[in-house]
Amino acid sequence: MTFANRTSVEQVEEGQQLAPKFDAHGLLTCVTTDADSGDVLMVGYMNPEALERTMQTGEAHYFSRSRQVLWHKGATSGLVQQVVEMRIDDDQDALWLRVQLQAGTNSPPASCHVGYRSCFYRAIDPATQTLRFVEEGKTFDPLVVYGDAPNPTLL
Repeated sequence: MTFANRTSVEQVEEGQQLAPKFDAHGLLTCVTTDADSGDVLMVGYMNPEALERTMQTGEAHYFSRSRQVLWHKGATSGLVQQVVEMRIDDDQDALWLRVQLQAGTNSPPASCHVGYRSCFYRAIDPATQTLRFVEEGKTFDPLVVYGDAPNPTLL
């Protein structure tokens, strides 16, 4: 799959050709929301291959910055994100996916590798600079789904 060349502001902002602008690292930011509730599930990144695979399969693929590999969401956990709609912003450098969450083999539908439904499971209290949990609890046990490997994004 080949994306259109970026030839003018008009083409990028008002045209009908997909001409994504990947950043200096070859990535697009991708915000992913639940198609039913509208809740933000996660923010990830796509390289050209991840975008192509997402469009070809109808399932979300991302590029892991920490592992430097293409990542099919749900390949390990079974928590696949079925794409309902894809949108790109005005200057084609950010994506928005609306997805249906699929249940994993050992868990109900969720998106966060920590075990919560959404990666945005805490709210910030600006006055105290503390975090408050907004999800009542984890939807699955990450040790059962992923094993005991540490999260490389935190290291």
